[in-house]
Amino acid sequence: MPFPQDPQDPDHQDHQDNDMHDEDEIIQGDEIDEVFEGDDAEGDVAMDSDDDHEMGEGDEEILLHNDSIAYFDAHKDSVFAIAQHPIYPQLIATGGSEGEADDAPGKGYVFDTSAAVSRPVLPPSFQSDPSAGQQQNPQLTPIFEIDGHTDSINALAFTLPKGEFLASAGMDGRLRVYAVGTGNNQFQFQFLAESQETEEINWLLPCPSADFPNTLALGASDGSVWVFTIDPTDSASPIQIIQSYFLHTGPCTAGAWSADGNLLATVSEDASMHVFDVWGVAAAKNLITDNGQTVVSLTEADQRFAVEGGLYSVAISPSGNFVAA
Repeated sequence: MPFPQDPQDPDHQDHQDNDMHDEDEIIQGDEIDEVFEGDDAEGDVAMDSDDDHEMGEGDEEILLHNDSIAYFDAHKDSVFAIAQHPIYPQLIATGGSEGEADDAPGKGYVFDTSAAVSRPVLPPSFQSDPSAGQQQNPQLTPIFEIDGHTDSINALAFTLPKGEFLASAGMDGRLRVYAVGTGNNQFQFQFLAESQETEEINWLLPCPSADFPNTLALGASDGSVWVFTIDPTDSASPIQIIQSYFLHTGPCTAGAWSADGNLLATVSEDASMHVFDVWGVAAAKNLITDNGQTVVSLTEADQRFAVEGGLYSVAISPSGNFVAA
């Protein structure tokens, strides 16, 4: 008759392990499927979808009304940019992609909203004759097509102060400029020139200063910042580089001009913010930093300014005394 083994005996554990291994079984693939299917059917509870949600106490039903007075649907894919003429607000430019394919070109349109008849923003139930139904909105048609981009147009701008030029910027790194004619109550657009200094443009802003008309700033995916002025009298180089900055080490995500157009604030995915003295006004007052380009430069090296994930928006107060990022 075998004697009971001492639990403290090291050989006792070996015998237990061997017995456990003898009882192990190999589970077949179809059996694994059956186990998971059984768990799903008996244990897990499917999440409620929005369609199955029932109104309960405290819920509020929101009714949406189409209050538009016109529509424009010429784009075949996403719209990424929109711009309005500073003198003729009925003149609108839009830009985006012409398709879903990786090699789809950028495409933009300019249209006149004058055909849209203004009316009170009220649903049919508020009309004097509710049975009349909602007025049909007119469809707007383009008066000009913005092309020449090999990738999506993601920024548009009319120059200030008079909107003499329309600029389109794309993910192909191209800046294309069109002269805008407004004579005889008609709008004409004529391609002027193109510039490409970077691989991809993220944003485009017109300078608001009347002292420096037809000036544009842009930020690029390589972190660079560029300031251009447009001079149609220079046939050899109508798009002229005024400044270029390379302080950001990550993509430049946003920019903002001061109200007087003297300063340009930019931010980046590298969590840096720089306020550039574009026209040298601050330098003349000895108000620039050691780099000789900015009045303010903050990076993640300063732990008080370290922002995980980077910065994606920036604004300057109307007084020019404060910058928010």
